[in-house]
Amino acid sequence: MEIQLPTDQQAIVEDMVASGRFSSVNEAISAGVRLLASTEALRQEVQLGIEQADRGEVIDHDTVFSRLRTVAASAQG
Repeated sequence: MEIQLPTDQQAIVEDMVASGRFSSVNEAISAGVRLLASTEALRQEVQLGIEQADRGEVIDHDTVFSRLRTVAASAQG
């Protein structure tokens, strides 16, 4: 696959490779694609939460914090 990036984005990728952040352009682009996939998955989860809230499928904050305290207490042993 061949990818053409706008000049400003190409410069960013090349600077990251030159600085040693990534060992190659391919590695930098792969990291960008992974980030894009992660962002999309998060967007879908947020949308699911919005739809659940719209249907009234929510938990009040007192219940959430009570559950978190229980989990934290059990994690401490």
